[in-house]
Amino acid sequence: MIDTSSLPPSLRRALDIADANVGESVRSLSELVQTPSLTGEEGTAQGFVEARCKQTGAVTEKLDIDLVDLFKKYPDVAQFPTHWQHDLILGYDSLPTYEALRDSGLEDVLNYHGRPNVVATWRGSGGGRSLILNGHIDTVTVEPRTDWTRDPFGAEIVDGCMYGRGTSDMKGGLVAGIMAMKYLREAGVELAGDVILQSVVNEEHSGNGTLDLVRRGITADAAIVLEPTDNRVFLSHPGGLYWQVTVPGVPRSPGSRWEGGQQVGVSAIEKLPAVIMAMLDMERNVNRTFAETNGAGSPPMALVFGKVAGGYYETVTAAEAVLRGSAYFPPGMGTVGNMIDNFRTCVHHANASDPFFSEHQSRIEFLHHDDPTRQEGPVEVASHMESLIYGEEQARGGEEGTFACDMRHLVNRANVPTMVFGPGAISQAHKPDEHIKVDDYLQSIRYLIACVGTWCNLDKEAV
Repeated sequence: MIDTSSLPPSLRRALDIADANVGESVRSLSELVQTPSLTGEEGTAQGFVEARCKQTGAVTEKLDIDLVDLFKKYPDVAQFPTHWQHDLILGYDSLPTYEALRDSGLEDVLNYHGRPNVVATWRGSGGGRSLILNGHIDTVTVEPRTDWTRDPFGAEIVDGCMYGRGTSDMKGGLVAGIMAMKYLREAGVELAGDVILQSVVNEEHSGNGTLDLVRRGITADAAIVLEPTDNRVFLSHPGGLYWQVTVPGVPRSPGSRWEGGQQVGVSAIEKLPAVIMAMLDMERNVNRTFAETNGAGSPPMALVFGKVAGGYYETVTAAEAVLRGSAYFPPGMGTVGNMIDNFRTCVHHANASDPFFSEHQSRIEFLHHDDPTRQEGPVEVASHMESLIYGEEQARGGEEGTFACDMRHLVNRANVPTMVFGPGAISQAHKPDEHIKVDDYLQSIRYLIACVGTWCNLDKEAV
């Protein structure tokens, strides 16, 4: 809990206003959760965010993503746009490029038409420190919808938890930032530094929303990425790599699978185990080699097999099977390029392990990558937040994050000292019956009020 005794009267008043308006805070989150914003269809929800920010006195802008310039300026990290109905449909061998997108014929579904970023700015009086509040408006699909026991867009509250897609990931954090600014304004708190709220599109499987704001030169003295951390402070995050391996087969019916004693019908599905085992061996070898953990005391590399598809008919061996998955790896273990090389070597070993693959090579492509992020030395805004939460003597100095997010662009590209902090649990992300504890959401508003209200009035010259 916040020790309010050291806060100025205007900030204590803002906290009191927040406590007196719990119903409004909950309704605001409910309304945004009830407004679907699946990746690719964020426009309506962005209108909601813009209107709420305007009501609190912010100057707002809707900014379209410039893909041509984005790929030109950041060729190592810019990604293909994604859409929940056309998710990760365009692979690449080394890096995605705008030319590959243009030549793919997929620009009619992979684009940013009608899905702008929203930037809201509350101007300070001058001389204080500026702060970015960053959050993504897009959410993943609700499928399989039959696995939900509650309406994914109902915002139903049961036993102190609000249910719905995006409650934890991450409308809870985004609305907490907006409400914090609302109550600061209503309390008459004067801020010396600017506050810039960024509601970005296509964080899921892309990150181009935040990257484009960095491209535009929108920066600050510090940033808070409002992802779900259970109101803890994270100062790093792992890198990520999404991949797919296409395994070949030879199609034959049961009557022609064998010619004499020789097998000629080979199902791609029966060849999947060789690839899977090679990847699991890679994960084990990496985790034996690198002592560094992922920040939660777990092994450094986490490999996920997420999806498999293959075959067209029950009575013919599958001509092809596609295995898809992802991997996380912590800062200090290498670059995304290093991980891409590891995966290529892995598939090469799988091909070399089976005589069939000598003439029918499995091949790997990549679908998305995130560069890892770690900040050296103390991050002042994080220490500031922790002193408010725990007290100066018990501040923890931040924690290692366990999931990739847009922090990478603010730190690695814009050189903005950044922390990840927000209500909700990452364990709720992307799953049926996603929910957030309402009390944690309300507490996050209080923490943000105190942090913004004090940080932005610190002397900018001391930064």
